[in-house]
Amino acid sequence: MTQDSPDESPSEALDRNMRRIRTEGLDAATEAAITLLRDPKAPAQAKSATINAVFRASGLLGRADEDAESELHEMTPEQLDREVKRLTREMARVSKPGVFD
Repeated sequence: MTQDSPDESPSEALDRNMRRIRTEGLDAATEAAITLLRDPKAPAQAKSATINAVFRASGLLGRADEDAESELHEMTPEQLDREVKRLTREMARVSKPGVFD
């Protein structure tokens, strides 16, 4: 679905479009970044900005020391929340329906 339907609320439209940005948009941005980085004629400034964006998106840049792995009892509420979300995503990724599901 790419257009608002008459019965779609603004919140639903926002959710739908955010989902597209995180899926289709991320795929397109990744492909464009890799294409640009492989282009020998691309300007160095564009490549530098792209490299920074790719590294930042992958978590290689901009990591503060507080984001380093800590023991659970040492984490702030924000760190605990991020860890719970990360673990939830990881569980969803690796869990597969079994015989009893």
